[in-house]
Amino acid sequence: MSSVVGICNSALIKLGASTIMALTDGSRNANLCKEQYDKLRDALLRSHNWNFAVARQKLAKTSGAPAFGYANKFQLPTDWLRTISVHGGGNVAAPSYRIEGRSLLSDSAEIHLRYVAVVADPNQMDAGFREALAWRLAIDLAMPVTQSASVQRQMEEGFKSAILRARSADAIEDFVDPMPESGWVQARS
Repeated sequence: MSSVVGICNSALIKLGASTIMALTDGSRNANLCKEQYDKLRDALLRSHNWNFAVARQKLAKTSGAPAFGYANKFQLPTDWLRTISVHGGGNVAAPSYRIEGRSLLSDSAEIHLRYVAVVADPNQMDAGFREALAWRLAIDLAMPVTQSASVQRQMEEGFKSAILRARSADAIEDFVDPMPESGWVQARS
């Protein structure tokens, strides 16, 4: 069973630092972890279309239309981090749209969104992602915990290796999207 504290302790162990009992235990390391964890998790989630974090949702249209430019305004999901693809009603691909604030603007009457969602529960995260997150956290904690630039560089190298492994394993699980034919190939057909 994985936990936020477990990921933080993995980062602290990489640094050779004292582990924590809880993010609220009052120790300096716990306070540092509490300050950095959520923002680093969300940044790492945004960096890739992690299979465990991909979600689909039909968006709800808001009552007011945008002041100009588009006919409709849709509310983004509360767990939305990044858009992967947008489809109109009836699986119509890629209507014209724009993200502004926490809204999606479009002329389409219906929007189906595929997106990267916030995944707060570490048990729902891929093991490779958790390890990469621990390394990423170790980078940010390196200077305040160890005051060593060389340790921070070691953590950066560990992160580079961990993120490559995690993304590779994640990508292997997907069916490869077909590449569109180039205009040259289409012209020869």
